[in-house]
Amino acid sequence: MLHDAVDVVIVGAGVAGLAAGRALREAGVDIAIVEARERLGGRIFTQRDAEVPVPIELGAEFVHGRAPELHEIAREAKLLIYDVCDADGGRWRSSNGAFRPLEGFWEQLDQVMRRLDAKRKPDRSFQAFLDSRPGGRRLARQRALALQFVEGFHGADPRRASERALADGGSPGDDEQERRLGRVLDGYESVPRWLAQSIGDRIRFGAIATRVAWKRKHVELELRTPGGGATSGVVAKAAIVSVPLGVLKAPAGEPGAIAFDPPLERDGIKRDALLGLEMGTVVRVDLRTRDRFWASERFARRMKEQSFEGLAFLHTSDEHFPVWWTPFPVRAPLLVAWSGGPRAHALSRLTPQRIMELAVDALGRQFGLTRRQARSEVQATWVHDWQGDAFARGAYSYMVVGANDAPAQLARPLGGTLFFAGEASDAEGRTGTVHGAIATGRRAARQVIRAL
Repeated sequence: MLHDAVDVVIVGAGVAGLAAGRALREAGVDIAIVEARERLGGRIFTQRDAEVPVPIELGAEFVHGRAPELHEIAREAKLLIYDVCDADGGRWRSSNGAFRPLEGFWEQLDQVMRRLDAKRKPDRSFQAFLDSRPGGRRLARQRALALQFVEGFHGADPRRASERALADGGSPGDDEQERRLGRVLDGYESVPRWLAQSIGDRIRFGAIATRVAWKRKHVELELRTPGGGATSGVVAKAAIVSVPLGVLKAPAGEPGAIAFDPPLERDGIKRDALLGLEMGTVVRVDLRTRDRFWASERFARRMKEQSFEGLAFLHTSDEHFPVWWTPFPVRAPLLVAWSGGPRAHALSRLTPQRIMELAVDALGRQFGLTRRQARSEVQATWVHDWQGDAFARGAYSYMVVGANDAPAQLARPLGGTLFFAGEASDAEGRTGTVHGAIATGRRAARQVIRAL
């Protein structure tokens, strides 16, 4: 087997791995980045369509809160991050085609989330917290909104998600800056593309990591090509593993799984980290419509409202896709149907074609269209199966009951030789975010530099 020799090998060319590689290269460290896919970005997956004037995001879409790492990159790369209009009619509630304004969304959510106890002993699940009926009858609707938020925003199973973890950064609270949502105008793929500019010659695509054999200051990484073809490898003094949590947790022999020798679980702290973190489940369908029918005067008259021109988010009780959004403030004929948590887990077992059919049916129900009208309105659909994707195995991470320290435990290096990056290893409350992933890559690079 042919082996390349470098100082540091990085597994994964998502933003965490790219941020680590860029920082190491700037410090004069010889690196190699291996990526199983034939593209950059990992769970950032931007598509283009000539009929839609905005990028079609099948993975990460929003810039959450302050996100200083992303805004710094935007300044240097000359990218525009614009705020999503989220007030003055931006959010609506739909019940079987009847629209009502959803005013004070974040305030309503905070009425429930601020009752979570970050120091509760013993910890309990978010569902157990809800079952205790915090706020009584007065907050029944707000509790339903909080449940939708935990399942949708976090992609979490409320029966497993930790109350303490959600209390400590699970929602923005009353911080106006952390409530902000933004988008990258040119598409999220612009971020990994910029990160890779100075290190593109060190990235090997279609290189699937299958085994990491390591001892102190020595790593041997085995690789194969897609389809189980030729094998090769990399020898290094250290490795940064920046693959998604779902890949780290994948059973031996499963597609995309990486065998570690010695196993990660031999280290008690790593074992606790992997047990304490779970991959959330999300299904999203992007739908290109014939026109922006929701912004038409005819639609407004039917809904007995003045205008839905500023519709940004729609919250529903749909059994399959309870949350929808538009590209507003950009005016484009695109809708996103979103499902998270247990219902998304059930959806993910279906074929992509069936998922898209259910999204179109849900569009009809929630926008007051007949099935025929809905199918006539939808011109194209896009979906990506992140749960079935061997190199993701889920959407993004969350902490289960009793595992508040799991991200910090995952971030802990092994033997000054194995280092870990990726959103699941962020101990600052930014799991599940792009800027959190970037921060972990830079943190891992600093750890490596100290160790070398």
